[in-house]
Formats: sequence, C-alpha cells, structure tokens
Amino acid sequence: MSASCEVRGEPDPDLSGIGLTLSPADSHHALRVLRLGPGDECEIVVGAAVYAASVVEAVNSVKVDLLYRLEGVAAGAHYRAQVGVVQGLARPTAMDYVMEKGTEVGASFFVLVQASGSPKGSDPSRGDRLTRWLRIAQEAAKQSKQVELPRVQVAGSLREAAEKLEDWGASTDPAGTGRGVSGVGSLGDVGCSGGVGGAGGTGTLSLVLDPGAADGLFGTLAPLRSGCSRVGLWVGPEGGWTDAEMDLFSSMGMRRVRLGRSVLRTETAGPVGVAVARLALEDW
Repeated sequence: MSASCEVRGEPDPDLSGIGLTLSPADSHHALRVLRLGPGDECEIVVGAAVYAASVVEAVNSVKVDLLYRLEGVAAGAHYRAQVGVVQGLARPTAMDYVMEKGTEVGASFFVLVQASGSPKGSDPSRGDRLTRWLRIAQEAAKQSKQVELPRVQVAGSLREAAEKLEDWGASTDPAGTGRGVSGVGSLGDVGCSGGVGGAGGTGTLSLVLDPGAADGLFGTLAPLRSGCSRVGLWVGPEGGWTDAEMDLFSSMGMRRVRLGRSVLRTETAGPVGVAVARLALEDW
C-alpha cells in the first residue's frame, strides 16, 4: 500500500538513509488521518526538502526511514518570491477560509489587522482564535504540499501592519521560513526592480485590492516578474476599506489594483490575489 501524504520531521544536515521519529502531532496525523502502517510509503518535509519515506513503526508514534530526496515537481511547492496577505479581520468562519485557501495557493505570510469595518469581537487575541488559524495553516500546508509554513502575525493598526512588512524587508528572512531575501525597503519602496509607485529597490511592494481601481493586479506585476521579491496584498473586511483608510494607504505610497471584473468576498479575495500574483510573477 502506498499513501500520498506529507508530515514534517526535524531538519538534519545529513539525511541519507537516516530514520526519524515524527512529532506527536504529525504521528497523530499519520495514524488517524492517513492511516499509515508499517511498510507504507509517504512523503516527509525535512527542512526545505521533501523525501520519500517508508514507515517502519506505527503504534503510538510513527518512525520512518528516509529513502531518497524528491526532485522536480514531486519536490513540493518552492517559491522564488514572498507573496502574502494583509487581511482586515472578518468573521471567524471567513478567516478560517482565508487561512486555509491562502496557504494552499502559496501565501508566504498573513498579517491580521483590525480595520474600521471589522466586526466587533473579531480580535484574534480572544480565546484560541490565533492558535486555531495557525493550526489551519499547518494542516493546509500538509494537504497542498507547501514546503514552507506561512508566517502568521497580528497587527494592532494599519500602520503597525505596514511597519511589520518593512521590518521583514530589513531582515534576511522576512517570512520566518529560512529563505533569505536581502535588502531593506521603506513604506514607499516597491520590492521590484524598476518598481511602481516608489523609488524601486528591494522592499515590500504593498498593493491594496480595490475593485474600482483602474489597473489590474496581473498587469501591474507581470512586467516586474524578474525583480519582485516580496508582495503584500491588502484585503479589507466585509464592506471593504473606509475612505480614511484608503487615504492612509495613499499617504504611505501604496498602489490600488483590482483582481478582475467581478467583486469578490473578503475571504475569496486574498487567496485569489495570491494565485494571480504568483501567476503574474511566473512563480506558481
């Protein structure tokens, strides 16, 4: 029996022929969800690589032997650019969808921010909402064979969200995933060679999704595909961004773009935007 699966082990510098014991959470996934047993084969993400593995023990914990490193399409979803979503908080079920589908299409990060139109009581610090969204992202990454988990953070204001993107641009690992991207970007920088709406350079290109914008997301990014390293898509809650919020975005040098001719729900816009951006950047 062969099972198509993905569970995550701990990174090791020498993986040839080694054995791994999966974490309790991954063991539970392998045993209860995938129903693996001794002799079954699966795929395991170790560090930034995907390996074919054979299950050697499956009782309370799962032990595997790594067989060989997968290459090409089989090696999982690796991306050249960071593409993420700054999401105005919406109702919890909508946020579940954003986290799941956004991860499946390759979102590198999520910044969750309280907007003027966010529903009362949507603060992710309440209860276990943030923990839940992190778990949803992890499960979606397994299902969709994303080699790297998206970074998930909360911002208390729109300015703080923008500052987080700027701080990540100043680091060598803006998404906290182990993939280095050099360069420092200010709020006006675009993160793309020959950039738009700013001075150019290697900062984060922040694009506000607006169904009434004149320019499209695909057409904006496609000419910049050779130089873009980080793109942040700003998605408003139900009802969209207020005029005051739009004015703030303009003051920070952000550009408005539309996804297409239709008007999407807040939970649909982010995942669709990530997919369109990756297609435009030829990084799908």
